[in-house]
Amino acid sequence: MKPVRPELLAPAGSMEALRAAVENGADAVYLGARAFSARGYAANFSDKELEEAIDYAHLRGVKVYVTANTLLRDGEMEAALDLLCRLKEMGADAVLVQDIGLLSLGRQYVPDLPLHASTQMTLHNSEGALFAKELGIERVVLARESSLEEIKRIGKNSGLETEAFVHGALCISYSGQCLLSSIIGGRSGNRGYCAQPCRKGYRLKKDGKPVKTEGIYLLSPKDLNSSPCIPALLETGIASLKIEGRMKRPEYVAGVVGTYSHLLDRCLEDTKKCSASREEAETLEQLFNRGFTEGYFFENPRGKLMSRLIPYNRGVFAGTVKSYDRRLKRVSVELTAFLSAGDGILFEGTEKDEGWVIRQMYRGNKPVKQAKAGDTVEIPFNVEVRPGSPVYRTLDKELMDTLEKSYTSETFLRRVPVLLKAEVCEGKPLELTLSDYDSNSVTVKSEYVVEKALRQPGEKEQLARQFSKLGNTVFEPETVEVEVQGEVFVPVKEINQLRNRAVSELEELRIARGKRKPCPESGIKLPESGIKLPKPATCPQPEQPLLAVSVYSPGELAEAIEGGADLLYYGEGLFCSGKGRDRDKAFHFEADYENAVRLVRAAGRKVFFKTPRIVKDSEMPAVDEILDAAKTLAADGVLVSNLGVFRLAKARGIPVILDSPLNVFNSYSLDFFCRKGAEKVTLSPELTLEEIRPLAAAGPAEAIVHGRLELMESEHCVVGGLLGGKKKRCTAPCKSGNYSLVDEKNYEFPLVMDPACRMHLLNSKALCMLEHVPKLLDAGVASIRIETLGMSGEEKEEQGIRKLTRRYRAAIDNYLEKGKAGTGTCDKLGKGFTTGHYFRGVK
Repeated sequence: MKPVRPELLAPAGSMEALRAAVENGADAVYLGARAFSARGYAANFSDKELEEAIDYAHLRGVKVYVTANTLLRDGEMEAALDLLCRLKEMGADAVLVQDIGLLSLGRQYVPDLPLHASTQMTLHNSEGALFAKELGIERVVLARESSLEEIKRIGKNSGLETEAFVHGALCISYSGQCLLSSIIGGRSGNRGYCAQPCRKGYRLKKDGKPVKTEGIYLLSPKDLNSSPCIPALLETGIASLKIEGRMKRPEYVAGVVGTYSHLLDRCLEDTKKCSASREEAETLEQLFNRGFTEGYFFENPRGKLMSRLIPYNRGVFAGTVKSYDRRLKRVSVELTAFLSAGDGILFEGTEKDEGWVIRQMYRGNKPVKQAKAGDTVEIPFNVEVRPGSPVYRTLDKELMDTLEKSYTSETFLRRVPVLLKAEVCEGKPLELTLSDYDSNSVTVKSEYVVEKALRQPGEKEQLARQFSKLGNTVFEPETVEVEVQGEVFVPVKEINQLRNRAVSELEELRIARGKRKPCPESGIKLPESGIKLPKPATCPQPEQPLLAVSVYSPGELAEAIEGGADLLYYGEGLFCSGKGRDRDKAFHFEADYENAVRLVRAAGRKVFFKTPRIVKDSEMPAVDEILDAAKTLAADGVLVSNLGVFRLAKARGIPVILDSPLNVFNSYSLDFFCRKGAEKVTLSPELTLEEIRPLAAAGPAEAIVHGRLELMESEHCVVGGLLGGKKKRCTAPCKSGNYSLVDEKNYEFPLVMDPACRMHLLNSKALCMLEHVPKLLDAGVASIRIETLGMSGEEKEEQGIRKLTRRYRAAIDNYLEKGKAGTGTCDKLGKGFTTGHYFRGVK
């Protein structure tokens, strides 16, 4: 069976990029409004520009998806819903969302606007996709870490359209699960303002000692290039192939979209023609690359995923430095590629890998504007470069000029085929029907009445040529049918006027068909100031605030109980603790749940079993074991971190507490999960104390108050990629010690691995809110949590989980009894703590 052509989805960070995408073969574009877009630093689109963009694309048969895929504060929700209403009226084909509160309200208030689940929702398993489908999602943008087999399985199991990134920049963390930019500089990736700290330099340490590595950009992945994977992608039944790049220039969009469009056309015609030509491959490489990878489509690429030496665009290798003339300040380069004046080049051997635009170039002391491979040229450059240093062409001026013409020329590359039928009858008005293949058709008649020819009558072929002159319009006549009755005479002016009217009306019809009724006519009451949302219903709250502690071993569990914890989150087996994973055994989590329940019950406390935040379909049986244990042993429930496990647990009738990776950032999201059956919701650690108040009022909310926050979870293990050998199977160096990454400011971030060989990067500083417990309880939280993951042996010895728990126990008890702080402050627990975002928030 011949594969169906998937949609080619292109980025548009500006109107120029939109035109570049459309003119070069995109089937759809995605773009952002000025607010609530996950690319806050892109130019993005005003309301007026959004409507212009949608009309431009729809006229040419291209769909437009608008991104509203950031987490929203309570005070932003009404404005976000107003945006959805305007987008519905403008005719946006769908809106991408991350925030579960906006998703649920969008389905309620704007039911006829299609919604897609952004990759920021971290959907990566079939259960999660089914959960999204039940909420009214029509398409899921799957995690970039999904394999082709997983894409195929999730689409089949859920019945949803699937979309995946196929080209462009990769994130080292699962999207929606990264707090690194947020914690380091207050710029949140979940709010559209990632500062890309993963592209900075880091040093690896083992047990406190430096580990020598090739390159320092240990968190910087190569760029995704799936052009060799097109046949395999087609076999998955994927609905949409997505190109990353809303921050890229229009020429990049033009070149990448054009290449993939041609590849798809050829591949569907003949699978033997699926390979990119040498010229196409070089175009992709030239436009932008940090080195290329096929990502996780076929296997875990391990170390091959990373660009550790260069975290920026390296372009095309263009030659090698032979010498540097200090007197003339010229670099002598032996070329392996074509160079011309206006090209951008990069010298890798300089202190800062200096870039340069070629203004002058000499061959044999004679100025030249161009030089070919094999030539030796001298290029003026003020910084000395070592002989042997690689030279890269980072910008090809001729290529960029050609690509620019593709979307700025007055002659359109993209045309809409139409059927043209004209009736020319003596004594009657001219009649012209213009139809497209999208079931749009217009018929216009002239005021002019066709006259009898006094001399030579108009020939049918001559009339057909005149009617088919669609000129500089988006339409292209595919068939022209002219019916002539009698010996007729028609002035060219009349034909032109009628044809222009038909074109104008068909253009208006194609644009108008995408428009929808304004929100008020759909039942939403919109006062002049916009949507006014009712406050979320208040879910049942506990009688008094509780103390929760996350622990990962029987010993830690006993200490937390002795310290006075009310709730225990038991995560034994979720992290390796130096043991690594035995890949010869079936994947599961090693944990003695029976003993844990016995200990907790004997102390009269409650226990919830922790589940992982990332669970692929192939790993779901291991989570089933945790759920079975919770039910069989009558545990109080489970702590869940992804939508798939939430759906599975609720289907089993197991009580659920939501963990922070589900990014509950507003009271509408909290209320949604309460209504879906969550007993309690752990709040996003990016919220401030003041922002917590409305959430805590909407339902039982938990705040993490102590411990190292997990800043990212990555399918790529830095330690295994560097030290685990070159073969497909890692040698598990994580078994041999404790590893950490040290940034350029000497902050040290502990690394923890899990049985699935994923890497978890923890904050360099532990959170401590001991002296601020009264403020949190005043804000109305139902419980506070101590997180013990990543505590070093020294920290455990100095603080001790028992001692730590007692401190927070005392703080809660003193507050309940006297309304004041407990015994001591963070200073008595050690040094180097942080209060996270509780007092500074995020952008």
